[in-house]
Amino acid sequence: METSNSTLDLFRPEEIRRRSQDLLGVAGSVGLQHVDVDLSGLSDILVMLLETTRENYPDFHIPPYGVWRDFEAGDIDRWSALANARAFESAEELLAAAADLAILGAYMKTMHPSGWTYEDQMTETRVSGNQASALATFHMFAAGSFSSEMTDPYRVDADTLIRMEKDELAFGLQWDLQDDVDLLEAMQKHLKRLGEALALRPDLFSKGDVTRPGLLAVELAKESGEAVSANVILDKLLEALAPVWVGGAQTGDITLGDSFRHSGTGSAETDTVIPFHMAAQEMVYALVEPFAWAGFEVSELELLTAPADDVHASVFLKAGVLKIRDGPEAPTEDGVRDRMVEIRAITIALTDKLADLLRRELDVPAEQLPLTCILEGGTSRLGTRFLREGFGESEKLGRYLNPGAVFWLPFGA
Repeated sequence: METSNSTLDLFRPEEIRRRSQDLLGVAGSVGLQHVDVDLSGLSDILVMLLETTRENYPDFHIPPYGVWRDFEAGDIDRWSALANARAFESAEELLAAAADLAILGAYMKTMHPSGWTYEDQMTETRVSGNQASALATFHMFAAGSFSSEMTDPYRVDADTLIRMEKDELAFGLQWDLQDDVDLLEAMQKHLKRLGEALALRPDLFSKGDVTRPGLLAVELAKESGEAVSANVILDKLLEALAPVWVGGAQTGDITLGDSFRHSGTGSAETDTVIPFHMAAQEMVYALVEPFAWAGFEVSELELLTAPADDVHASVFLKAGVLKIRDGPEAPTEDGVRDRMVEIRAITIALTDKLADLLRRELDVPAEQLPLTCILEGGTSRLGTRFLREGFGESEKLGRYLNPGAVFWLPFGA
């Protein structure tokens, strides 16, 4: 089937931002069915955002947003210890291993048992949520759980992902083999899909008889000179990992991944679709540091959007900027999907507005304070705190954002 330009647009980060901003415009004019927006509260969030950023990074030397910050839970640089122990012989070896871990760490940020906590027994660090997912992935990686080569444990091989057993997953994730069996089976299938998708694209992920996600980063580094385009990375991931993006919208026989139809927008078929591609964008954010360690810059990061997740939605819900409208009757199936789409899209657009406010307040251009640093310095930390403390709609949020269509959305159980 021939792919139209309008369909291809749905895979571009610019289109994610445009359609999210369009929905925010609708919310401010004729209104949306499931959410209300009150922009007057953004100034209150700005104050909290500045306080949070200065508390964590008083010199404003902020590292990039991404799963590497979760790997450092408890202020422990686990990767440096692992890399020093491994003593990589070349930048290419280091990049392949770090990119393996980065992509898998973002991919495994999925549903998990309610109330799950993970304990790093070496440091006695106990964490929950995204940090639990990250630490579990890191320690399984360090233990060689994803490697098919005993002499080289720090890697992720496609055939190992395909063959992963539930008991090994239960041990590594610290889940209960009986009580959490449904989630373990879902994770097992989730990893199998990734392994199969990698194996289907040897041109991107294979070298000789080895197939690993990190080999994509190695190939892009060879092709790109000193700077690797974030847009190119995202495009390759969305194209190559199409088989794992299950549960979203389709047009014809084309799977649109983390994209969903909204019944109140557009007229043409693809105009009703709001794209997010959050897991793929999380992977791009996670690859910034592996490329940097190997001597490469990631350019065009400003094209990426904020995560359309519960953490960032909670920032605006807590302050009353975003309000979820609950009717007297339970919404229809379409209504459940529309509500999820509205919350996620408005979250992306509001985060952009908040970022612009912060830059104006500090009188710095976007080049000096990119979105990735704003996410790490403030919004992700602020939202995580709000969810941990709990507030009126926090318990509903995970359920609203995870109606069951896409397993890999990281919104909790």
